[in-house]
Amino acid sequence: MNEHEAIEQLEKSGQYRVIERLNAPNAYAQGNPTTPRIGIVIDVEATGLDTANDKIIELGFIVFEYDAHSGLIYRVLHSYGGFEDPCEPLQDIIIKITGINDEMLKGQELADDEINPWLEKADLIIAHNSAFDRQMLERRLPITSKANWACTFNDIDWQDEDIASLKLDYIAYKMGYFFDGHRAVNDAQATLHLLTKPLPCSGKLAMSALLSHAREKSRRFFAVAAPFDRKDDLKARGYRWMADFVYSDHGKQKKGVWSRSVAEADIEVEQQWLTETVYNGKIAGFTFKDITAKDRYSVREFKTE
Repeated sequence: MNEHEAIEQLEKSGQYRVIERLNAPNAYAQGNPTTPRIGIVIDVEATGLDTANDKIIELGFIVFEYDAHSGLIYRVLHSYGGFEDPCEPLQDIIIKITGINDEMLKGQELADDEINPWLEKADLIIAHNSAFDRQMLERRLPITSKANWACTFNDIDWQDEDIASLKLDYIAYKMGYFFDGHRAVNDAQATLHLLTKPLPCSGKLAMSALLSHAREKSRRFFAVAAPFDRKDDLKARGYRWMADFVYSDHGKQKKGVWSRSVAEADIEVEQQWLTETVYNGKIAGFTFKDITAKDRYSVREFKTE
């Protein structure tokens, strides 16, 4: 009995499920895309989670060709992985999570001359949790601020696909493969691989679902000067507290606001809810910013000026 026959027999019993280690191919769909585009799946490891102050220690990305209409992914065009010395000792927790240590980083620099030309060619940059990766990269590689971005964490409705956890390794497991995580190139390869898979409930190609969401407009609401006794309502509806947001209230500078982003189709309902539930039918004090893939997940999304 060969390996494939053994797997088939185990799964046929209904008592086992076999998943395979990811061996990243050089191509997925055969032939050539009808409407070719260049995408980049990118991942960073950093000294911490503070996108305003922490530093990138590793960058990995995979450049690939895809069809803008079908979402099919074709050739892998390039891959890059590199370290950068943050010039400060790593925290023990970062060493434990990533397996990267100070000695590996000593004297290392990202190869900007190799990285930037690919970033400039990209029609779309994708990350798993783009709110982190984009904001880290915009500080280190400003060219990323000009790109369209999408996010496999947020731009696919995993709950509707009966996937309970949004961790990349868990999604990969549910999609039938596993990989060695928390290293930038490995995470980028795993993210690209999941985009080539049909989603478990809808059957829609993951890349197609991602593109559909990325192309939609959204609106980010800022419930400025919301009454304190409405905080539980706001939190229950999905608003998150932005402590550093600054706004003017009757000529005085204030900090802190509840904020939420909604899809274009839900804008009217959300405005009505804010007006009636938060502001008690009075002239609404909320502000908003309309968002496309050009600004989504950038720090610009969270600023109204």
